[in-house]
Amino acid sequence: MVKKIFISVFFIFITVSLMFADMFHIIDTPSSEMLNYGSYSVEFGFFSNGGSISQIDFGFSKFLNIGLSLGLDQFIGNKQLKVTTPAFKAKLKIYDGDMKLPMALIGFDGQDYFLSFKKRKYFQKGRGLYFVIGKELFLENLMFNIGINANIISKPKFYGFLNATAPIYKEMTYLMIEYDNINYCKDARLNLGLRFTLMKCMDIDYIIRNCCRGKDKNLNISNEKILKVRHFLKF
Repeated sequence: MVKKIFISVFFIFITVSLMFADMFHIIDTPSSEMLNYGSYSVEFGFFSNGGSISQIDFGFSKFLNIGLSLGLDQFIGNKQLKVTTPAFKAKLKIYDGDMKLPMALIGFDGQDYFLSFKKRKYFQKGRGLYFVIGKELFLENLMFNIGINANIISKPKFYGFLNATAPIYKEMTYLMIEYDNINYCKDARLNLGLRFTLMKCMDIDYIIRNCCRGKDKNLNISNEKILKVRHFLKF
């Protein structure tokens, strides 16, 4: 019953087309882009072992976005559906950028990943507090972002991340690349993806996550493939 309701809501959102899409995050790491004022986005991500994470983000002002996310374990498959604890998200722009200086933002993302119900813990902690700067360089729409983050809920550690998006075909297809946890080799991840912008109101991402690593001893996942569908609407 829960699956049917979830799928029905998804297709209702797909039928509405109202506004242009912003790249406010790149695969796992945040970008310096934000949702426009008076708009919101709904995202559905489909992960390994039938997992799914749904997110909704609101553009409450030109400088502030807030959102919620909810994980569903075994959403696809024949095992029992399990719902994780909802997580809060926020992003605040502190400098709009100019011809010389980059945009600067601070934010918080509490969404954890890969929950073990047996061990009652997440194998990958949420991003926590983060600071990111971003600027268009070299070519039109070639965007670079760099930042740091620390999960203040668990044992605080500072991590660095770097990401970039490059247009492949007009404003319809983008290459995404990011390197996460760059200062901790054990936890570092190289992620690649393609983003397809449809109808100027919907994105579809195909992602290969953790490209250069073998199987994780905890997750038994290598080169994880992810599909994300994101729809943008207006209040």
